[in-house]
Amino acid sequence: MRHEIQEQRADIHLHGLFDFGRAAYGTLEVGLTGDYTGNVEVVIGEVARNGCIVHRPGFTTFLHRIFALRNGRHCYRFEIPRHLPAYSGFPHCEAPPEAGGEVAPFRYVEINRYHGVAVVRRTVWFGDWDDDAAHFACDQPALNRVWDFCRYSLKATSLFDRYVDGERERMPYEGDAYITQLGHFCCNAHYRTARDTLEHFMTGPGRMTWLTEWLLLTPLLVRDYLLYSGDRESVERWLPGLDEKLLPNLLTDNGLLSPASFAEYSGTGFIRNQEGIVISGPIRDLIDWPETERDHYELGKINFVPNACLYLALLAMHELTGESSYQSRAMALRRAIRAVLLRNGRFVDSENSQHTALHTAMFALHTGLTEPDEIPVHRDLLFSRGMACSVFGAQFLLEACYCHRWGDHALKLMTDDGERSWLNMLREGSTITMESWGDRWKPNQDWNHPWGAAPANIVIRHLCGIRPLAPGFSRFIVDPQPAGLQWLECRQPTPHGPIELRLEGDILEWQAPAGTEAVYAGRILPGGPRKQVQKITRPSI
Repeated sequence: MRHEIQEQRADIHLHGLFDFGRAAYGTLEVGLTGDYTGNVEVVIGEVARNGCIVHRPGFTTFLHRIFALRNGRHCYRFEIPRHLPAYSGFPHCEAPPEAGGEVAPFRYVEINRYHGVAVVRRTVWFGDWDDDAAHFACDQPALNRVWDFCRYSLKATSLFDRYVDGERERMPYEGDAYITQLGHFCCNAHYRTARDTLEHFMTGPGRMTWLTEWLLLTPLLVRDYLLYSGDRESVERWLPGLDEKLLPNLLTDNGLLSPASFAEYSGTGFIRNQEGIVISGPIRDLIDWPETERDHYELGKINFVPNACLYLALLAMHELTGESSYQSRAMALRRAIRAVLLRNGRFVDSENSQHTALHTAMFALHTGLTEPDEIPVHRDLLFSRGMACSVFGAQFLLEACYCHRWGDHALKLMTDDGERSWLNMLREGSTITMESWGDRWKPNQDWNHPWGAAPANIVIRHLCGIRPLAPGFSRFIVDPQPAGLQWLECRQPTPHGPIELRLEGDILEWQAPAGTEAVYAGRILPGGPRKQVQKITRPSI
């Protein structure tokens, strides 16, 4: 755990607003001089408009305290109340003990009813984080801004012992963790938080949540953890518990996943009532969240997206175990999906639907469930819908683009400045990624949700093209898709040391640490002191 102390001072006449530039989880002390009797109001928050911190319904931080001035110069500690998650009784994360009390995310400090010099001292807290471990820059300022925004979002939320969804609930979810973990791995070669989060999902109070797709992401979380960290010991301990994440009790006779067909099945998920008592809750399909971000998806009893996620989970289990049974089950599921959910070369949302939402198209493409002659119709739908999904769905949309080498479209999505974009989050005033594209789409969102930081991993893994192929990054692929970028450079941390890559024009250079091997254009090239230089062929536009 590390901390930074940031201090500002100003001469105030009745009202003053301090801006620390970026929101961060921290504590606050205020230095005031009392030479008159009076009460001073101090407010902290994440959102400010017209020189004042905004207080509105929702879950952005707004906390205020009244201090009775004492004679002379004194330092007043702003006491932050203990965090109460939006849904009581869930296993949320506590503030780190090093902070000496509760923390809250805030950027601004407002002082009212005070005359004189005020000193505000913010102590902000971060987990295991090395600012120099990762790097990305290119010739497009908008992408540089988006990547830095997403990287900082991961840093700012790194202080807890597990990956959290955001301040509103402050608890781990598999869906949030999938994006957060990949981004963390692309920014730092620290793996303790990932390990502790997986322990929480596998053996702790978060052993089973209640959303189909998020449970199915658990094998992918474990696989990615192994590829980046090389920690086989933990993975071997988790493997026996992964089968239940495949939800075998929710399969129909044709082998398709259908939680809605098992209305009487209580599941192993959990829901806690207001008294904190665990009650059983049915597992249900998510598609995307919030519900308004589903691109008019037509839900049925058998839905395409969760079955595509099960297909990915079975393939991940095959990668983790080497057992052919998982691959056989994946191929059987593929046949069943195509038999029930394919209409004239186009996948549909559910068994009785004729509609294809963006989510169906992007998961069909991302998972490889499409045959070559079916790709164009799904591509056209994907291109026409833009960002018709949530910040969570954006991860899979961008992955689908890069899987099919549509880097131009992915770059356009990441640098778009419309309302459904990362630049819009910044325009609305957030300095940590939001839970949705803006307050318009989710009024109760928090402004510190790292599941919105997909470009932190997408840029490194796909645009720069550096991804591990063997545990502990001992072998990795180099496969950049620069689209229209003329130059780019990046640094990917690994357990062996950093991988440095630069592309300028059509000349690609990289240097990898000893003990690693790079796979480039089908060739294996060893790491070490020698820099690799290759000439790439850019696709014609």
